[in-house]
Amino acid sequence: MIKIGICGLGTVGQSTLEHLIKHKKLIRHNTTTDFEVTHVADLDVTSKDMYGADIVTTNDAMKLVNNSEISIIIELIGGTTIASDVIVKSIKNKKHVITANKALIAENGDNIFKLAKENNVYFGFEASVAGAIPIVQSLTRNMLNEKISSITGIINGTCNYILDQMASEGLSFETALSDAKKFGYAEADPTFDIGGNDAAHKIAILASLAYKIPLSYNQAYIEGIQNITPLDIKFAYELGYHIKHIGITKENNQSVELRVHPTLVPKENILSQVHNVMNAILVNGDRFGSSMFYGHGAGGNATASAVISNVVEAINFTMNIDKSNLNISDLVGSEKRKIKDINDITNQFYLRIQAEDTPGVMAEITNILANEKISIEAVTQHEPENQKTIPIVMITNDVTGSSIKKAVNKIESLTTIKENIVSIRVLKLNE
Repeated sequence: MIKIGICGLGTVGQSTLEHLIKHKKLIRHNTTTDFEVTHVADLDVTSKDMYGADIVTTNDAMKLVNNSEISIIIELIGGTTIASDVIVKSIKNKKHVITANKALIAENGDNIFKLAKENNVYFGFEASVAGAIPIVQSLTRNMLNEKISSITGIINGTCNYILDQMASEGLSFETALSDAKKFGYAEADPTFDIGGNDAAHKIAILASLAYKIPLSYNQAYIEGIQNITPLDIKFAYELGYHIKHIGITKENNQSVELRVHPTLVPKENILSQVHNVMNAILVNGDRFGSSMFYGHGAGGNATASAVISNVVEAINFTMNIDKSNLNISDLVGSEKRKIKDINDITNQFYLRIQAEDTPGVMAEITNILANEKISIEAVTQHEPENQKTIPIVMITNDVTGSSIKKAVNKIESLTTIKENIVSIRVLKLNE
């Protein structure tokens, strides 16, 4: 009998406990031996539902970590302080560990993977990226024989919901964010999501698995959606695009791109049709071509589903059925590649310029762009929003981020330009 302890009974913890108890028979069909949740730890454990099970409860997670009867610890506390202590100490105590903690993996995964191998224990983190979507399993098992050229995805449900509501309902960013909080799609403090950090943690994990590089979250380019306006969503749509918050990692001349930012996605690209809180990840490989993973990327049940898949693997690991999980530490960090600077990455760009409605202003702008060797693929000039300025909207050709920066700085210095220029990267149709 394998005994399991759960640390943290928030939304995901409660769903995981419910799954393990109510669906034990179904789960047991896939395990080589019986199991039982015997202990849970939570700061407010007395208010949590135990689903009729006879479970030992405590508000001290370290009591589970130091309990010699428990073989598997499920860490669902979150954060990078107490959770780190729970995981590290559990591994040193020869316990198998499962977590949904993307921040901890992205920032300290290299050391945790190594520690798990040294102690010959299972470490599962499927739930750390895109909820119920089995992307970690696919990259570490099913696609091991593939050369991954790129991973592109919508990996934060909060951002996708907000942008989707702004586009479909014409809401302001503030109203869409308020609705996201009301429906439970955004935290009380949503900074981590809307600022892009959550997506950056996830893309850093995927990059390390795909390209065998050390976890490089601190080198990722991170841009959130706080500055996206209904006006830009409208103009992008007129030009044939939807604005999405996208995470991208790809090989690029022996270096690796690692970035998350708002992106104009062509209407013909399948990612433009991912709505509400859904996640979608496109993986491009040298043999299979392009594969898409789509599903619920967050929420109690979706994340618990990924946790349960790791529970099955951990139980079978204890019975020496499958030890391949230990190989992750040999893969992640085995390749030393430079993370490409965002200013050296080539993209098309969307530019929105608020200019005075005076003769010659367009000529001034195009002269500056021409001097920086930037050509224009599409341009529209709209009616004045007020009596003073007109919005000029354009899509450039492929150009480096540094070239766009130089051009934008020069254009903004013109006396006829009255607001900061909005620049957003554009995703290629087949990217």
